[in-house]
Amino acid sequence: MASVALIVLAVILGRALVRRRAVLARWQVIPGWIAVAAMLVLAVALSPGEFELRKFVGACLMPAGLVWLGLLAFARILARRAGRPLAGVALALWLLFTLAGNAWLGNFALERLQRGYANVDPLGQGQFDAVLVLGGGVEVSDDGSPTLTAAGDRVVLAVRLFRAGRTPLLLATGPYLLLPGGVATSNAAATAAIWMQLGVPEGSIVLLEGPRTTTDEVLALKTAVAERGWQRVGLLTSAWHLPRAMRLCRRYGVEAVPLPADAVGTPPPRLRFLVPQQDGFQSVQTACWETLGMLAGR
Repeated sequence: MASVALIVLAVILGRALVRRRAVLARWQVIPGWIAVAAMLVLAVALSPGEFELRKFVGACLMPAGLVWLGLLAFARILARRAGRPLAGVALALWLLFTLAGNAWLGNFALERLQRGYANVDPLGQGQFDAVLVLGGGVEVSDDGSPTLTAAGDRVVLAVRLFRAGRTPLLLATGPYLLLPGGVATSNAAATAAIWMQLGVPEGSIVLLEGPRTTTDEVLALKTAVAERGWQRVGLLTSAWHLPRAMRLCRRYGVEAVPLPADAVGTPPPRLRFLVPQQDGFQSVQTACWETLGMLAGR
């Protein structure tokens, strides 16, 4: 983290020197640039080493990194040729792009969402009549084969709960899908297929096909509980998704025990995470989507 702080300070000092070069004497400018160089050298010395520097350079050469550097250079060019207003707009766009793809910010937001659920042990919550796994953990390829998504931990955790004897029934949910060639299936059926491949008997799986949103899934669970008379059910989804899901359960009068999967943690203080990247965009968007969903009551 010290290397990151030194780089930021070097950038701030360098920018100040460039902006005030017309009013500063040479004897004032030269020590300033020596200080900038010294901070950058110290940042390299304090960095984890050549491996981390390669990762940083590689991140800068990726499409998002090139756009990030290009926006910063564009803001600098506008500052010199078009004046401060346009440069300020370009700099604001650069800052927005930086935040939108920042892995630290995205994971911090997700950690705030999952607070209160992340430390819950799903295997230590007792016995259930059934456990509902919310959709999103599986996707279906064009040939109909199911694959796990980034949220696939919830699908595997459900099997662990079943194998540990915590529940006799696993509930899969998800919308209907029409594959190329007119073949119909559903995300719920895809989840069930993976469970059976992992040794869960078909008779221990209940499909709740059709729901497209979290609200639909909660309402489908409410109907299933009323029809089957289950007394204690678990609701299994990503830890950061549980606040919205449990809020909907309370709204519609569904009593369910939250079971968190794939809780996220803050990325380590590495130089590469200064650069906007895929993981950052994904986590920031997920956090924004969950927050928007809660505000909209969906």
